[in-house]
Amino acid sequence: MKKFLQIPLLLVALFLTSIPISAHDFEVDGIYYNILSPTTVEVTYEGSSVESATYTGAVTIPEIVTNSGISYSVTSIGYSAFYRCTGLTSVTIPNSVTEIGVYAFYYCALTSVTIGNSVTSIGDYAFQGCTGLTSVTIPNSVTEIGRAAFGDTSWYNNQPDGVVYINNILYQYKGTMPAGTSIDIKEGTISICGSAFSGCIGLTSVTIPNSVTSIGYSAFYRCIGLTSVTIPNSVTSIGNYAFQGCSGLTSVTIPNSVTEIGSDAFDDTSWYNNQPDGVVYINNILYKYKGTMPAGTSIDIKEGVISISGTAFYDCTGLTSVTIPNSVTSIGGSAFQGCSGLTSVTIPNSVTEIGSYAFRGCSGLTSVTIPNSVTSIGNYAFQDCSGLTSVTIPNSVTSIGYSAFRGCSGLT
Repeated sequence: MKKFLQIPLLLVALFLTSIPISAHDFEVDGIYYNILSPTTVEVTYEGSSVESATYTGAVTIPEIVTNSGISYSVTSIGYSAFYRCTGLTSVTIPNSVTEIGVYAFYYCALTSVTIGNSVTSIGDYAFQGCTGLTSVTIPNSVTEIGRAAFGDTSWYNNQPDGVVYINNILYQYKGTMPAGTSIDIKEGTISICGSAFSGCIGLTSVTIPNSVTSIGYSAFYRCIGLTSVTIPNSVTSIGNYAFQGCSGLTSVTIPNSVTEIGSDAFDDTSWYNNQPDGVVYINNILYKYKGTMPAGTSIDIKEGVISISGTAFYDCTGLTSVTIPNSVTSIGGSAFQGCSGLTSVTIPNSVTEIGSYAFRGCSGLTSVTIPNSVTSIGNYAFQDCSGLTSVTIPNSVTSIGYSAFRGCSGLT
């Protein structure tokens, strides 16, 4: 176990917060890399900001790169790696790459792109604004495409109005949707992308087939004409804000197969507004605390709950204690953010992930013990927990997010 108790603030800044000293860890043959693990790296941008835009011409990314005698596999193209590189003519992506990150090729001058069979994920806005991009080849290995990943490209602009599919992924509804529209999503679709139907006020009904496993971020945001939705047993995750603002939504059927519900996924719907004040559960998920929490509140989360959704107790300053059962495996982003009255929390040995901002601003916390089950701590997870004097982190934790303990002035 790694125990941090009254350690120097400099050590907290350099190790616990993961604040980068520079924008990259090393450079080889004009390509810049960040180390992700002892064996993997991502391609990143050069310089102190994403506006550097240094890559030009033809760039070939290797599968393996060596630095200081250590060899790394290049597994991803990182956040904004080629952001606004208007002088870029081509990029060769190796089969080792599995992920293309958020804004990776944002507003580049690529005219065509072929994505290899190893890639499984394309991030939000990855190719947005690549106006010259007329040809896109995406393999079936890609199971996740982020919001507006191909927005403002010639390829997307040339698609006919209506539902745009990319292989077995529902990418987006293009054009203005007529009032009273019903959508039958085609069989075999595995995911609904973020913002796919966002703002489609003409949508009154949607049929989701039993092949869909995930519903993305803001997928049905502000579809005010939608009155009911039945989510099939194949779905395991519902993204942040997925149905937020669907004010006409009175009936929601959610199966037990869903293990993750994102922040505010059903806020500002008639269904949520009709729930009684207090802790709102959706099957075995703690979705949210509804209403104003009285001062001095203690919460015993019911047995069998497997996850705490993002923003579940956001800014509940009246919360002084919470008991988390041993069934919980994940604590969502901002789940307890701003709970300044919370003085102690015991994270059970079932939890594997602590989300970004999860306990940010919980100034009343004095000590935290992370159990052996946890493998990752998200960005800003304990930022500004000013009363924190002791943190125990096990060797099982392989990822500590950016600024995870920043502002914890008690760790001195």
